[in-house]
Parts: sequence; structure tokens; C-alpha cells
Amino acid sequence: MADYRDHYEEIRSAGASVAVVSVDPPEKSETLRRKLRLPFPILCDTERRVIQDWDIYNPREKGGIAKPAVFIIGRDRVVRFSSVDRIATRVPPSEIVRILGTNAGAQPVRRKVCIPRANDFVRAIRSKRRE
Repeated sequence: MADYRDHYEEIRSAGASVAVVSVDPPEKSETLRRKLRLPFPILCDTERRVIQDWDIYNPREKGGIAKPAVFIIGRDRVVRFSSVDRIATRVPPSEIVRILGTNAGAQPVRRKVCIPRANDFVRAIRSKRRE
């Protein structure tokens, strides 16, 4: 997340927003957001619905958490890019900036493509706003 913080202005300049989805409760997520000085929100999916629907649920880690993943979703709610990774092989923010800049949606090699349902991300945002 700190890497995305460090590239946040580049991502915003490319016309995109950043949001993180976490299974942690809101208080813990907000503490982490402040500690890391993140300029973007951490959306809470404590019931793990979104991460299960998006097929990024890892039940073997810490009672069930999200696999590291990046999605670029267009304003039309079409997934332009997705990457589900291992902790050691996350997509670097510079690659996301490059993809945003070229508007290309090419999938990187050896990464699983996940296509979320259209309303999943909207539901996560609305859930966060209700808190």
C-alpha cells in the first residue's frame, strides 16, 4: 500500500482513483491508513463477500483474507486490467501508471484474471459510506 501511496499523484494524474479493500474492521483499517499516511480509502469487507465474489479470497491466511490483487475498472464498470498476485510478486504501481497512460488492458503473463460482478465494487463503497 505504501508503494501506491508513493505513486498516488501519478495515478491520479492518469485519471484514476485508488481504493483498498480489506477484511479488517473499520477502526483497524483507519488506524493503518493513518499510520501509512494513505491518501486513499480502505474499504472494509468484514463479511468477505466482495473478495469471495471476486475470487480473491484466501481462506488459509489469517482466518481468511484477500489475495493481493489490482483491478483497473473503467467508468463504464468494465474491468480493463486485473492481476491476482502472491505477496512477493505484486504488480508495481509504475506498471499500473504505464497501463493507465497507454489505456491498454493487456494482462501480464502468469497472472490470474478475475472478472468481478458489476455491482460488487459499488456495494463495497456504499458499505463503507454507511459506517
